[in-house]
Amino acid sequence: MDETVNEDVVVLGSDSHTLDGCDRVTLIGGQVVVQGTARSGYPEDSALRVPPGETLSAISLEVFLAAADELRRRMGRS
Repeated sequence: MDETVNEDVVVLGSDSHTLDGCDRVTLIGGQVVVQGTARSGYPEDSALRVPPGETLSAISLEVFLAAADELRRRMGRS
């Protein structure tokens, strides 16, 4: 069963004004969810690895910063 069925989805930052856009950061319950362009991994010279079952998504810095500002505002930390 989908655990997010009864939770509000709050868009913190987005490059799109449509429901099916990309480069979006949302707040679902206590989780920040990032939707963007899929990446296959980290740069070759990085020691970081992506564990099985996990993926990377890339979003623009502008969307990330807008989402951080909105999250701070919503948490009363502006």
